[in-house]
Amino acid sequence: MFVPSPQYPPQDFYVMNHPSSSSAPLQASRCAALRRNRIIFASLVILAVMSWFCAMTPWVSDDGAYSKNEAGLWATQAKEYMEWSGKFVGHFMARVLLSGPEWVHPVLTPIMFMLLVAGGALLALGAQWRERLCAWHLVVVAGLVWIALPAFGTVFFWRTGTGDYGYSLVWATLFLVPYRIWADRADFRLPGGALFVFSGILAGWSNENVGMLALLGAAGVALYRWRTSGRPALWAMAGMAGAALGWVMMMAAPGNAVRLAAMGGAEKIPLLSTKALLRFLQFWGTEQLEMLPYFVAALVLAWMLHRRGQLKPAEWIPAVVFFLMAQASLAAFIMSPSTPYRAMSTTFFFTALCPFCLLAALNPSSLKARALFIFFCGLLLSSVLLEARVFLMARPFFAARSEYSLRALNYPQADKYFFPGYDIREIDLFSLAWRSLVPWEEATVLRVYGAPDVRALVACNIVFLDNLPQGEVHVAARVRTATAASWLQQAARALTPANQGVVSAQAVGLRYFPASAEVTDDGKAAVFIPGIKSVDDIACIAVNQGDAPLVWRSVTVSRSQN
Repeated sequence: MFVPSPQYPPQDFYVMNHPSSSSAPLQASRCAALRRNRIIFASLVILAVMSWFCAMTPWVSDDGAYSKNEAGLWATQAKEYMEWSGKFVGHFMARVLLSGPEWVHPVLTPIMFMLLVAGGALLALGAQWRERLCAWHLVVVAGLVWIALPAFGTVFFWRTGTGDYGYSLVWATLFLVPYRIWADRADFRLPGGALFVFSGILAGWSNENVGMLALLGAAGVALYRWRTSGRPALWAMAGMAGAALGWVMMMAAPGNAVRLAAMGGAEKIPLLSTKALLRFLQFWGTEQLEMLPYFVAALVLAWMLHRRGQLKPAEWIPAVVFFLMAQASLAAFIMSPSTPYRAMSTTFFFTALCPFCLLAALNPSSLKARALFIFFCGLLLSSVLLEARVFLMARPFFAARSEYSLRALNYPQADKYFFPGYDIREIDLFSLAWRSLVPWEEATVLRVYGAPDVRALVACNIVFLDNLPQGEVHVAARVRTATAASWLQQAARALTPANQGVVSAQAVGLRYFPASAEVTDDGKAAVFIPGIKSVDDIACIAVNQGDAPLVWRSVTVSRSQN
């Protein structure tokens, strides 16, 4: 049978007879499509995971108070600005999440988190992000943020904290992305020009150390470009002006003085008080220990780049800048009366970006590198699944909680992801009402070496103590948290014998987590220790009475009740 030959357009006929002329562009197009699809798939997975956790997070702590805006949203914001806090943008977004429909948080917050992940990847990749961005970049940044942030749940799941801390970090990160590209390309121009001032206001008026860091980062790039090209860019100047305006408006709020007085006054600020300064130095050293693994990883990656002959300024300078930004955001706490974990999100975000930008420059593609990436994904997936189990275990407690009691608030497990009772206390320890919540008849007797017995009960990550002398009680406990300090303490306890009798302060600091609280007039105290599980975790107790030296005494648990 005669079969007519197919008719092809002239250009298709030429391509069939000269395949080499089209194979390279076609292959490049397919690779680009595959890379784009992988990026979309990875983004959808991240969005889905975050959305599930946001939807599963109950209303706790300040959520109820921030959702009440009887006088109107703007009137409430203005009142708070004058009477409590200058963090106008962060608290406004928190009220948006709390005042809107229930679906707003599970929809908006995952998008904001994805913007943070993408913004972090762009800060690391620089001006060539369009050619370099891959799905594994997004997965690794999301995983590092999940692991590194010391209060991830408070920052991205807690509705009140998300707008204040999570969204603030997003604004600052996106604000810095154009400056990062400008650092690579002197001819970079941002559409909109002077309108970038509004982005600066969002970044600067968000959170104290976040706004300060955004302004410093932008100023550093502008100074570098001014020295190299001799002329400023309108959009860059507008952005810095907005950031400076926003930060000044936040710091100058009359409500800041009211809040500082409520927290104990100027003596709580390390720069103004010797006692607070010593506490800050201890905090600073502990956080340096937590950041150390990331900086060691950065040094290893820099060494690998050096071996390949690829350690050029374009690769190592961003890593050094991220290191300095992390240190600057941590040092800013010298002016803060408190050091909550959630406020350190900026510090650890840039800490994680430090090794990531070197990893992106290394761009490993060997079989061993792929195996390590699969291992990393496996660890990340196991962590997500374990935390999903924790959230599911807590659901019956929220469903059945009809009264404010210690038993109803004592969840099976709490950590930096499931934050109620861990990073956010649901028991009010500022007043003395907590004493009526404690079932003292269930307390366990602790035999204190060389001192009268005390009674103790552990619930909600709080040690409740009775029969104490007047003063300030200090408790040293065995804690199990996902921190470098906790792992080192566990190693020290495994390698050294347990201390009995009077214990040195050095041994306490090496082996246990210390915390303190004032003793009430009736000999009771409540000491908050994140990660403590039971009275068996209490190792030592000391009571500071006047000018007498602090003496740590070992304790043993007595199962017989008085």
